[in-house]
Amino acid sequence: MTKTISKSPETTHSRVFTENDEIQLLKTLLKSPNNSSGLPDSNLTKTQIAKKVKRLKEKYHKFARSKSLIKTPHDGKIYEIGRKIWGRNAAKEKELHEKELHENHEVSEEERAIEIENVNLDDFPFLVNEMTTNFQRNDYFKEGLRRLGKEKLKGMNEKWMELKLEESELMVNKVQLYHEHLKLVVEGSKGSSSNE
Repeated sequence: MTKTISKSPETTHSRVFTENDEIQLLKTLLKSPNNSSGLPDSNLTKTQIAKKVKRLKEKYHKFARSKSLIKTPHDGKIYEIGRKIWGRNAAKEKELHEKELHENHEVSEEERAIEIENVNLDDFPFLVNEMTTNFQRNDYFKEGLRRLGKEKLKGMNEKWMELKLEESELMVNKVQLYHEHLKLVVEGSKGSSSNE
């Protein structure tokens, strides 16, 4: 009688990525942490790449906790590159690098004016609606919003949108509770009239 050995997802998945692919993926992440496209010239799906990145991150953290788990040169490479991406000092280094880039790129007054002019406040409806309410329809605030830049406005707009969604959910819950209690009161009223 022959035994069939079922392949675990890990075994199947590891064949999709070669050791070289893993290192290339880590190097791509190191250069551009927000780049989720992964490997150039690859037929892999974003899901496959995301799962592999997750596994590599878990592997790095195991190595970071216990260096004795690093058995092969490949493990060593994963640890070294992973440390630059996920290590304790990685966030500090990234912040410092971004600060240096920002300081080195001084924006001229003309570039700043063009940037402000290109901000379309219609792209940030939740934020603009709230500011319009607070500024009593005085359009003075719009210039201030434009000067903040698209990225800042995007974050602010998302926060107002989230708050509006939370308010909507609260309102729905309030209406449901009101309906539930009103129904109980009506039922209670029917019971008291039949007792008389």
